[in-house]
Amino acid sequence: MGIHLEVFVYGTLKPGGHYWPQFCEGKVARSQPAKIHGELYDLHVGYPGLRLRGQDWVHGYLLELKEPVHLDGLDYLEGYAPDRPESENEYNRFRVPCYDESGQPLGEVWAYEITSTAFARHRTTRIEGGNWPVD
Repeated sequence: MGIHLEVFVYGTLKPGGHYWPQFCEGKVARSQPAKIHGELYDLHVGYPGLRLRGQDWVHGYLLELKEPVHLDGLDYLEGYAPDRPESENEYNRFRVPCYDESGQPLGEVWAYEITSTAFARHRTTRIEGGNWPVD
């Protein structure tokens, strides 16, 4: 298992999601349903935003990427550059504890959290149940 190539996805990057074919298909060694603690919001722009706070569950998938370069593609999509001030990114990438659907720990993985600056630009609606539909 690639220690830094595991990413939790919760929106358009989930299998069947809008960006899965371009950014994940053929680039993922394995995927499994998973969850992390946080709050999920509909930004009303076609993709959700995650806030890493609270004890509610956000449901998505744990993806194991085949190559480090595939993480660069996800960074690009999420508007994240590690060498840029956090406030200038749309999302920032953090290590978070991840769990399988039954609540068993899967270890720490990457997840993208929308920045406070980007979050404030949107009219947001909390997604109760923490599950973004892919259809």
